[in-house]
Amino acid sequence: MLDKLLEFGELCRKNGLRVSTAEMLDGVAATELVGVDDPELLRGALEATLVKRRADADIFDELFALYFRRRGDWDRDGANGGDAPPLVEALRKEGLTDDEIEFLIAMLSDEAARLSPLARMGLGLRRTHIEALIRLAGVKLDFSRLTNPMQIGFFSQQMMEALNASGARGELDGMFARLGGRIGQERAEMMARVAAEQMNRVRSSLRRYVADEFERRNVDFVDKMREQILANKPFGAMSEEELGRLREEVTRLAKKLKQLASLRPRMGRRGRLDARKTLRRALGAGGVPFRLVHKRRRIEKPRLVVLCDISDSVRHVSRFMLQFAYTLQELFSKVRSFVFVSDLGECTELFKQHEIQRAVDMAYSGGVVNVYANSNFGRAFKTFEARFLDAVTPKTTVLVIGDARNNYNPPEAWALAAVKEKARRLLWLNPEPPGSWAFGDSAMRDYEPYCDRVETVGNLSQLKRVVDTLVL
Repeated sequence: MLDKLLEFGELCRKNGLRVSTAEMLDGVAATELVGVDDPELLRGALEATLVKRRADADIFDELFALYFRRRGDWDRDGANGGDAPPLVEALRKEGLTDDEIEFLIAMLSDEAARLSPLARMGLGLRRTHIEALIRLAGVKLDFSRLTNPMQIGFFSQQMMEALNASGARGELDGMFARLGGRIGQERAEMMARVAAEQMNRVRSSLRRYVADEFERRNVDFVDKMREQILANKPFGAMSEEELGRLREEVTRLAKKLKQLASLRPRMGRRGRLDARKTLRRALGAGGVPFRLVHKRRRIEKPRLVVLCDISDSVRHVSRFMLQFAYTLQELFSKVRSFVFVSDLGECTELFKQHEIQRAVDMAYSGGVVNVYANSNFGRAFKTFEARFLDAVTPKTTVLVIGDARNNYNPPEAWALAAVKEKARRLLWLNPEPPGSWAFGDSAMRDYEPYCDRVETVGNLSQLKRVVDTLVL
């Protein structure tokens, strides 16, 4: 018995347990006291003397069950109707009798105690959960980088490599080769085939473990992906349901801008410290009392003029930007909104008198200008310069929304130049990419020199990038 205890101690060390010579002597003494007739007493005695850390308890339990397994123990694991170990179930399917299975299990138990944790699980002598296998093998992976379901296969393979899957298969093949002379070559090959199937199940279980880890770390991944897809989907390609969600997002962005702008006056209410005036006042009073002087700066809300093309080619984009103009009425000290196709008309009062959806629908149904005409940016800019140029001041931001598709009409860029000369700045939001600006009837290249900034806004993601520009 002493030899078996010493060998068991070596197996414990091989599997990561720190067992000293003194602790082995204590284990031998404890075994002499409790005897070997009661497996539970023996297990308790050895655990009390050899196991020092809670994390080592699972390793000890598995090694003890394998090394000190007695004939008939497998029967209590499920031969009478319970959940039998995977190897027992597989051997039954192969048609082996209970006596044959008992003989093979007893023989494999002696061998299994010398295998690595993954090889033991692949052998299937005990039902072991993946979490226990990972603890037994001491494997630690950094799952903080697991942010996409496409990475599940990569992390699963990393896990198999960390568990030394190729080494485990080699251990099993070597074991069945050694057992071939004792149980017959045919039966050894059958056992190897069963073990290979069990290893495949272990691989599948590891993949499920990684997939579950991904789910735990990315509970809202699907919602985030939907938001990302929606943000990068062109406005013109959206369904009615997506357009409804986009309207809510546009309104939320506008309200966020209002909140940010409303904080600015409070932050600068007292102004910055004026050191020169503070010291000069202190000298006049001999330093008593000492009063701080601040540079007070009057913060004014910016003014906004929106010129929005509502022709069919940009209907989706301009609808949302009109919603912006409507929602930002309280943000800017004065907002004047104009829509145009060929003619240009003001819809500022329309926005003041009706709720947002009603006002935008009226603008698009011909309540302001003829929406069935062909686009003519040049004529619209000429009309604005002649009739509404007084709406533009050095404090005004002019926002033009449109694709600049002018149907080969004169661009009248001089009219836009006159607007730019009076305005604080002129921004143009174009739903078409820059590569389209020099082709066909686009007049964007004629207008671009008179714009402080031209942005492509064809989806929600691009719109979000432009949002901050409106209040700077």
